[in-house]
Amino acid sequence: MPVWEVLGRRTEGDALAVVGGVKAPDAEMALLLARETHFRHKEGVSYGVRRRGEGHIHEGTWPANELGGVTDRSYRRQEGYVGVGAQMKRVHRELAARGLVVRGPTPPSTRSSRDDVDD
Repeated sequence: MPVWEVLGRRTEGDALAVVGGVKAPDAEMALLLARETHFRHKEGVSYGVRRRGEGHIHEGTWPANELGGVTDRSYRRQEGYVGVGAQMKRVHRELAARGLVVRGPTPPSTRSSRDDVDD
């Protein structure tokens, strides 16, 4: 089975650089595997494959805005949670200003502790 080098471009201004490799019988399958294995989390704006030892590059046809899917998956990365704590504090302050915050002791847990369980 031929080995294909996977080339990727992180930003529009970058040149294509080797980011990995896949084994595939032809260029079409190599492009599919490259897209699914190397660019599924929006790691680049374009990609291509080149059969190892050859010079011709087969470029992928997916546009940059669809490469990696159109669904927002920022929750899968740590950067997706930047500002969540500040937002929760802001919402709490707004609810408190409207008188919608319950103040008082926390209700007891309905779960039994390990000490209460008979062995």
